[in-house]
Amino acid sequence: MAVPTSGTLSLKAIAQEALYGTYGSGTITNPIHLYDLVNGGNSAGSGNSYPTVNTGCTPNPANRVYSPVTVSNVSLTQTVYTTTNPSTSLSIGDILYAQVAGGGYVPYNGGGGFIYNSAGDTFFGCPNPGGQYPGGDGEPFVSVNSSGAITSASCYNEP
Repeated sequence: MAVPTSGTLSLKAIAQEALYGTYGSGTITNPIHLYDLVNGGNSAGSGNSYPTVNTGCTPNPANRVYSPVTVSNVSLTQTVYTTTNPSTSLSIGDILYAQVAGGGYVPYNGGGGFIYNSAGDTFFGCPNPGGQYPGGDGEPFVSVNSSGAITSASCYNEP
């Protein structure tokens, strides 16, 4: 869902959209600071830590580029997106996003899996650049928290 373009807006509902991608539903802990909604985190004192979506704002990037990567686990293979250029860098703490209807992006909360892309970029220093057989020797395996942040990565080696 997205923030409506007409009608009365609610800061709480905007916070729900930022945190869950569901305008008007989801648990929010007060207070809500607009600074944190725009810049991410909770450095202004918000009760929740919001995802960083406006990095490098001057004031807000109109040219944000989302690059596709694939996350694959036992039950699902899904294209997700990152604002980090995956051919040059992908690090712990980077946020992965899922695309939603209408073309917007929300933090990916699928838990993680093997990560690769069709360009064959090497992630996290793993020797196998992937792109063909997720789960093979040297393939990077990442864990992702509910805010879409990569929390850990390791190179998988088959037993």
